[in-house]
Amino acid sequence: MKHHATALGLLFCLSACGGGGGGGGGSGIDPRLARLDLYEAQKLRVLGDPGAGVMGLPMTSDPNMPTGGAMSFTGYGTIRVETGRTPLVLFGDAGLQVDFETSTATGAIENTFGTNARGDVVDYAGAITLQSMNTTQNMPLSYNGTLSAGDVTLDLLGTMTGVFLGNPATAVAAADLEATIVQTDTPRTATVVVTFEQTPPP
Repeated sequence: MKHHATALGLLFCLSACGGGGGGGGGSGIDPRLARLDLYEAQKLRVLGDPGAGVMGLPMTSDPNMPTGGAMSFTGYGTIRVETGRTPLVLFGDAGLQVDFETSTATGAIENTFGTNARGDVVDYAGAITLQSMNTTQNMPLSYNGTLSAGDVTLDLLGTMTGVFLGNPATAVAAADLEATIVQTDTPRTATVVVTFEQTPPP
C-alpha cells in the first residue's frame, strides 16, 4: 500500500500546483500564449482543480494497470526556476511512448517557450529527454537536457515521479517538485511537471 500513498500524495501536489496556465493565455496576440489555454484545458481534464471543485482522473488501480502492449501519450511540460527575483516560467509540448512489454518509456519536452530574466516571452532552443526503465505506478521518469534563449542557459538533470491515471489508464502525470536546475552555472531550485493524455484517445 505504500506506493498507493506515494502516488496519491503526488497527485494532490500536481493538481494543486502543477503546470497551470499563466495570465494572458487568451490574448490572441502571441500564438505561443494561446497554447497556454490548451495546456490549461488538459490540466483540468487530467488533474482537475480542487479549489474549484473540479475532479480529475483517479489513480489507476492495480487491476487496471497495463501489463502488455504499448501506449502513446501527448501533453505538455512546465518548468519553473526560482531566480531570487522574478521566476523563469517555461512551457513546452511533451510526448511519451510507454512500452509495457519491455517496461520502458521514452519521450521529450520540446518547442519550449517562456519568460527570460527581463520578463519577455521568448523561444528556448533545445529539448529535454524523458526516460524510464520501470513502467509501474510511481514510475521513475528521468529528464535530461539543456534549454537556452539569448544569454540564459538552463541545464536540467533529475528524476520525476509519475503516476498513471484513469481506469483504464488513459493519462500520465509526473513531477519533480524539488528539482535543481543550473542557470548559466548557478544552481537554482525549480519544479518540473509534465501532464499527458493517451493518443489517440481510447
